[in-house]
Amino acid sequence: MNGEDRSHGFLGRFGREVNRPLRDRLQLLEDHPAMVPLLERLRTQHGLRGFLDTWAEVRVAAKLIEAGCVIDVEVPTPSGRSCDLAVHLRGHDCYVHVKRLANEETSGRRLGISSRLRFLERIKRPFIVRIRWEQSLSEQRMQELVERAASFIKHAHIGDELTVRGESGEELGGVRIVAPWEGTHVSLAIGLPDGFIDEVPRIRRLLLRAHRQFMPRATNIIVIASAGTKDATDVETALLGSHEERWDAHPARGRRIAYGRAEDGFWSGQGRPESLACSWCQIDLESEQMPRQLFLREPGSLTSSLESLLEELLGRRDSTGSSTPMPPGDDAGSGA
Repeated sequence: MNGEDRSHGFLGRFGREVNRPLRDRLQLLEDHPAMVPLLERLRTQHGLRGFLDTWAEVRVAAKLIEAGCVIDVEVPTPSGRSCDLAVHLRGHDCYVHVKRLANEETSGRRLGISSRLRFLERIKRPFIVRIRWEQSLSEQRMQELVERAASFIKHAHIGDELTVRGESGEELGGVRIVAPWEGTHVSLAIGLPDGFIDEVPRIRRLLLRAHRQFMPRATNIIVIASAGTKDATDVETALLGSHEERWDAHPARGRRIAYGRAEDGFWSGQGRPESLACSWCQIDLESEQMPRQLFLREPGSLTSSLESLLEELLGRRDSTGSSTPMPPGDDAGSGA
């Protein structure tokens, strides 16, 4: 076995795809009792999908171990299923269920952004707007798309979508009004040429799968892992429900329309009351850091000490209970 084989052999056949500094960091934990079965499972994966599913668990487990947690893996539940990780730290016990959103292919694709699109960000409407376009568009066609999109945005509502076509019926692109936001002008979210990528239904299915693995009468935390840098927004929508206009509520100060959430969220209504916290983590094969974001169903539903611990391990939230991202550089300060 040559030097390169020795350096990635403990990760199995796909180990060479892992960035060397990250590989070296994980190798320091190779003999940890909780990591031994996870790494053994990683090495036995013959397909990339299975490897990446296990890789997400390995990365979350490593993060928790580096933070000082005592963990066990594949803990059986009374229903005959198992929890991915049982975690103990500072007098708190909880069960962590890691589910991976397989979106490496779409998240890795990039588009050149025409300066003409920046015109749309001047429109004074407080919306997040997704826009997509055909990459082969001429400047003239791009201008046509921008003009049609601008006219649509000025009068559209949350959830509205427009497909823009040329005179001969060819598709130029599309626009969707995704959600309200705190700004005063349009915020653009870039889509892909072959359509908008709406991950919310897939994330809901992952949440339901994790819920079936809950340990009864215990604190259960779901972790959604993905490769996309902005997937936390879709995780939040899957948890809380789609954005919708509300005519039975008063708008916020300075707003003409009130917005709320539809009853299609994992946490909507009184359903699944035992699910109180969820985290999103960006996990790939390159970065040692793990951007993450914590969502709590209701502030105060967990003890303050447990909330603080979860914020430290799996993300942060502001004082209003809404989630905020953990900047990537924060990992360096925590040593995890």
